[in-house]
This record gives sequence, structure tokens and C-alpha cells, in this order.
Amino acid sequence: MKLKQLLEGYAWERNSDGSLPTLADATAKHQANLNEVEFEPDSEVVDAFNQVVKAYRQATKSMDDDQAYKVSQQLSEFFT
Repeated sequence: MKLKQLLEGYAWERNSDGSLPTLADATAKHQANLNEVEFEPDSEVVDAFNQVVKAYRQATKSMDDDQAYKVSQQLSEFFT
């Protein structure tokens, strides 16, 4: 495959003049996207998550790091 074909592909979103966007351009675009999306966390989900974290901390208080890690792995597997 020729280099020209690779460069003409859609690997990057180029500016209208053919140049690549700068970091400032990408940061501004990302910030604009964040401003468009208004995220409202569901209070019931947040409360349930906080209860799980509280219970995990309470349950692993007397465990060593390896045991606590195993519990966190089991929780991770359960929720995925």
C-alpha cells in the first residue's frame, strides 16, 4: 500500500485546508461536546452505588489486601 493512500484515508479528521487539528482544536471540540450533553445522575442509582461501596468497606475492614482484592474481583464479575 502506498503512503499517499494511507494519508488520504480517514484515520484523522482533517481541517478544510487539509491540515491536522491542533491539540487546542481537539480540546475545544471536546469541551463543546461536553457542554452539549447535560448529564443528570439518577439519584437512586447513586444511592445504591454508595450503599454498595459502604458495605464493601465494612466487609473488607478486617481483611488483608489480597482478601479485599478477591472480594472486589467477585463484585466486579457479579456486576458485569
